[in-house]
Amino acid sequence: MRHIVELLIRSIHLIAAIIWFGGIVFSTFVTLPIFRKYLQTHDLLELHNRFRFWIRLMINLLLLTGGIVIFIVAWNSGMKLEAQYMIYSAAKLGAFAFMILFWGLYSSSYQRHLEATPPDNRMSVPRRINVLGHLTLFSGLIVFALAMLLRN
Repeated sequence: MRHIVELLIRSIHLIAAIIWFGGIVFSTFVTLPIFRKYLQTHDLLELHNRFRFWIRLMINLLLLTGGIVIFIVAWNSGMKLEAQYMIYSAAKLGAFAFMILFWGLYSSSYQRHLEATPPDNRMSVPRRINVLGHLTLFSGLIVFALAMLLRN
């Protein structure tokens, strides 16, 4: 039964990571450039607010299941973790914190920009907001690279 629970927790963690990071990649490179061309500002603001709930849910789910996964690894090793595993785990958590920070700055800046733009206009996003989105993606790639190092 313990192995089933462990696999379930790890699967939930992986699915939440794929949904969150995949959603950020898809929205950054596909949907937002298309929507900016064809939708008006108030529609973009509504869409942005609708997806923020799901993104926050995935962040909380990742933090919860990530902590449980670290506990499972410690439990399976008799509560004796290698120093290398702890260093990679701490680095992964730090990169994840930067990813959340960049996403939060991107999301709030983007929302403020949408609210300040007249509702019937098509909009262009300032470069600083796009940079925050790309920093989110870059730190996400670092998180995934560290996750692959933890698998070994």
